Amino acid sequence: IFRDAQMKPIVLHISNDFPDLLAPNKTRAVINLVEGTPEFRHVVYSLNRVNGWSGIASRSFGEDRTEVVYHALPKGLFWESRLREVADWIAADLKQRAIVPDLIEAHKFTIEGLIGLQLADHFGKPLVCDIQGKTDAKILKAKPGLRLRYRQIAARSSLVFSYSPWPLPLFRQLVGGLDAAKCRLLPVVPAIDTLSPAPVIAENRLLTVFNLDGWQNKNLRGVMAAMKTLTGRFPDLSLDVYGGGRADSLQAVVRAVRSSGVANRVNVCGDRPNGKLPETMKRYAAFVMPSQRETYGLVYAESLFAGLPVLFSKDRGIDGYFDEKSIGYACNPFAVADIADGIAHVLTHQVELKQSIARLHETGGLNKIRKAAILEVYRTGLEEALRT
Repeated sequence: IFRDAQMKPIVLHISNDFPDLLAPNKTRAVINLVEGTPEFRHVVYSLNRVNGWSGIASRSFGEDRTEVVYHALPKGLFWESRLREVADWIAADLKQRAIVPDLIEAHKFTIEGLIGLQLADHFGKPLVCDIQGKTDAKILKAKPGLRLRYRQIAARSSLVFSYSPWPLPLFRQLVGGLDAAKCRLLPVVPAIDTLSPAPVIAENRLLTVFNLDGWQNKNLRGVMAAMKTLTGRFPDLSLDVYGGGRADSLQAVVRAVRSSGVANRVNVCGDRPNGKLPETMKRYAAFVMPSQRETYGLVYAESLFAGLPVLFSKDRGIDGYFDEKSIGYACNPFAVADIADGIAHVLTHQVELKQSIARLHETGGLNKIRKAAILEVYRTGLEEALRT
């Protein structure tokens, strides 16, 4: 019944992370879910916040696609009341367009969830919320005055998708109402998920890949500080940094490298087309990115698909999806000594880790972070929520 073109359930999406005309380079995490499930009619409101006292403007950027610009005060002042006005505006716009959603999905629990709760109550329809740990965990801790509202969101939600396992204990502690039956893990949909083992290489060569605009959060300084302590143990240690970004970000990265004490070991290599990344990764011993804050980190998954061991951060990113020992090392991103221990571990155990990851390839151990499985979790979750 859901696949009949005339009977498609209408899913209303409220998202700050949907590529639109104003910000076409937003993450593709949400749009990949939408495009991957054509059996639903997806009506999207893409939100863009700008500093200001008041005002809401909108324009269409495709069928069932509306970008919304709303003014709000900085630092979250009067934030909840402003989001109530946005919810009222969306409800009025839907009425004008004669659209009645069957399901509302709010793509960040602590922000869009406030809008989603109001719309779910307005229409009397089920609510689904996503937890994106990087932002949601930060706001949940920073906004104790909104805990009651967040408890209401948890109670009202038919289903909660979390992009990774690690934020769930925090939400259960501070919010509650998120038992295992209500929660589904929903990794980010990868563009490429072809599996192929990585050869063992003789050199102690590392790589990292990120948008240079976020270089401080990706902890390049921490990696370089750790490398400085390891040069005696690994004389040929080197790091290649891939990624594009603004000119000022590139300049900042180059300055950081020059002042790191390991400038002769770090190469800033520029951007690499996604299609070329898997073959590039095979020239390295391991991937390293001990981010300070990370919701999921699709590049960790891409590294594993390419057979590469990963150094990642505890309670961030992909932590919780796999047994750490089978894929690499989870470090404290704020402890240089632990980052160094992690680098030493993935280098010293390169052979065993690449063999372990190859076994995951062979046994389907990575399927849960591949496109087909992720979209099936999403599809069945929406269908389940529609029945509530």
